[in-house]
Amino acid sequence: METPTTNTPAMDSPARLKRVSTRVALTLVVLAIVAMWVWIYLFAPRDNPDRLESREFAADAEAVCLPLQTEINALPTGRDVDTVAERTEQIIAGTELTATMVAALRGAVDTHVTDSHDLLILDAWFADWDAYLQDRWRHVSKLQELGESAEGSDLRFILTERAEGGIYTRRIDGLANVNDMESCHTPLDL
Repeated sequence: METPTTNTPAMDSPARLKRVSTRVALTLVVLAIVAMWVWIYLFAPRDNPDRLESREFAADAEAVCLPLQTEINALPTGRDVDTVAERTEQIIAGTELTATMVAALRGAVDTHVTDSHDLLILDAWFADWDAYLQDRWRHVSKLQELGESAEGSDLRFILTERAEGGIYTRRIDGLANVNDMESCHTPLDL
């Protein structure tokens, strides 16, 4: 009698080696992903690099910003006026209030901040505020130049892009969020 032949591959056939190596590779990938998530949840640093050590500054900044932002928010918007001149006056008022707020925030740094890392963070933050104020004044100049002939012109407020890319108001608002200074965002009057 003949022995039945089977089509089973030999123990070390290329097909079997390929299946085993594929399983090993997939197992290593899964283990690497699990290890990554374990590290993230248990060992990764949780501190935000923009979190200021000086909590006194953050509290003082909120106290400075809240009343000024309230005044800015009380200003009429572009929909509430009939002329470009009225809108220009409102933007000037909002810009002056914003400049007052930034100057008061700078004064709070001198009072509360001694940590060198905080000073570096705040220097960058104030540079962004300065750029924002320059853009606001540029917008005022544009409106003043156009005057009442501005009807039909592009009257949008345009932010200058940062040299390293992106919009600097995100950094202003991000630092305010991280440090619980909710009223120290860029104003919404434009």
